[in-house]
Amino acid sequence: MSYAEAQYIIDETAGKVEKAAEKLTAGIPPQDMQLFSITPVDSGAKLKFKEPDDTYIDGQRVCSVKGVKIVLKAGSYPLNEDDGTLIVDNTEFGKYESTPLVIDRLTNGTEYYIAAFPYSNDNYYNRAAGLRVLSDTYAQKNRTKFTPQAYVLYGYKRTKADSNPATRLEATDMAVGMGKATLNTSTGAVDLKEWANVWFVSENKPVMMKYDGTVDYELNPDDYTKKKSGGASDVANKEYGGNAMALFPTCWVKRWQDSTYEYFQVCNIQLTDDFKAYAHQREDGTIMEWFARSIYDGANVSNKIRSLSGLTPCNTVAGNTQLAYAQANGSLWECDTWSRVALIWDLLRLMSLNDNVQQAWGYGYYTGMSQASHLKQSGTGNTKGQFYGKPANDVVKVFHTENFWGNIWKLMQGLVYNTTSKYGVKMCRPYSTSGSGYTAMSFGIAGTSGGYQSAHNMSEYGLLPTTVSGSDSTYIPDGCWWNTSQQSFARFGGSGNDGLHVGCALNLNNALSHSNWNYGLGLTYLIDGTITKYPIILHHRRLKQR
Repeated sequence: MSYAEAQYIIDETAGKVEKAAEKLTAGIPPQDMQLFSITPVDSGAKLKFKEPDDTYIDGQRVCSVKGVKIVLKAGSYPLNEDDGTLIVDNTEFGKYESTPLVIDRLTNGTEYYIAAFPYSNDNYYNRAAGLRVLSDTYAQKNRTKFTPQAYVLYGYKRTKADSNPATRLEATDMAVGMGKATLNTSTGAVDLKEWANVWFVSENKPVMMKYDGTVDYELNPDDYTKKKSGGASDVANKEYGGNAMALFPTCWVKRWQDSTYEYFQVCNIQLTDDFKAYAHQREDGTIMEWFARSIYDGANVSNKIRSLSGLTPCNTVAGNTQLAYAQANGSLWECDTWSRVALIWDLLRLMSLNDNVQQAWGYGYYTGMSQASHLKQSGTGNTKGQFYGKPANDVVKVFHTENFWGNIWKLMQGLVYNTTSKYGVKMCRPYSTSGSGYTAMSFGIAGTSGGYQSAHNMSEYGLLPTTVSGSDSTYIPDGCWWNTSQQSFARFGGSGNDGLHVGCALNLNNALSHSNWNYGLGLTYLIDGTITKYPIILHHRRLKQR
């Protein structure tokens, strides 16, 4: 409608045209909302909003905001304040800016549309949210849509200033009130408490996987030399056309920080757009039901890295050659990646609420080695179960993987350190050995190379050390090495001659081509398509309203 057309209305009853100004009283509606943000939850949503300020022109107030009506509708956006279900008529300004309005008794899987209609003291409404001409992707300040879904959400927050590894992590979301995973230092067994039924633990399975990614069969979780269904397994069979692998189900992760805390959340669905499943993301952006990680340290069998029992880890081979040996298993086989390592580390911290993973989960083979003949053969943890550890020089197992730290450093794609003293990060395929295509971070590492981590940066790219000036009992008491004389390629975990530095340790000290007796690698496989999905066991706990 043009400006001229807007001056007239048609009075069909009288059959005459009158000027709009003669029928309408002048008035100005409020401006757009300052905040309108919704988070879907199980059978509902949480809405945060902030009303517009009063409107001034040349210092004169021309619109005083009285309140806002929030209207919900299924199928389409509400056209006005009367079109749909009135959720609230709020006149308490700022009430729902930090404390969300809880909307419940909705149907999971149904798409809902919600809109805000601010109004003035003179009852003039801002009805911009009802305009049909706005596209769904338009960043309109007064409306949004959402779909409630059943989900489980766990998290922790880390107090940056607290140097005690055992107290600086606090449970958030549905993790509040859950018991901490506890290591029995005498037997090596781990009491997982309620975590045993959480999907990323209950769906973590040891399997034999063919080179084409087919899951051949499950292993007995308490004795890998046997099939779960009975009979001997191929876990030590070098003629088997595949590898012993552990499956990790999809995890959607959100990481961020503020001046006081570092935050981690993990969910079984993509709760909001800022939850990422980088560890499970394919090259085309689709999300896998699983990724697979080798149960054992990789061994060189006829120039192919294998995950089999009874073998010595590949060592004293250039890193780029080791990577080629890993990829020789097939097109979707790789060495470990930063997004997957970072996920496993954060899940361990979440379950134990302890930044000292050695203390919480076991020390691993961390001392007494000085040459390749000292490396432990794979399979020492075959009968140790899903998790195992001792406060001694012994095998450590997490999520059905042996020696995730200790024994030998493991090569990792997705993280480099360059000559400008900055990180380069890549969270999913395709990777490059040059660092091309990696995201350049704005920060690097300060302190003493070879020391203990004491400060970090937490973002969607993971928790990265920024200061290395701690001790073996403070902050994150794991080692970090770096070198700016060349582009350094990441290794992780630490080896059997690194002492208490092992754990969530990072080595950014050497080029990809470097070789050493304690430099090896593990395998990962990127699932192509779907495989038989185990049923998800949802550990239901209602979110506590803050």
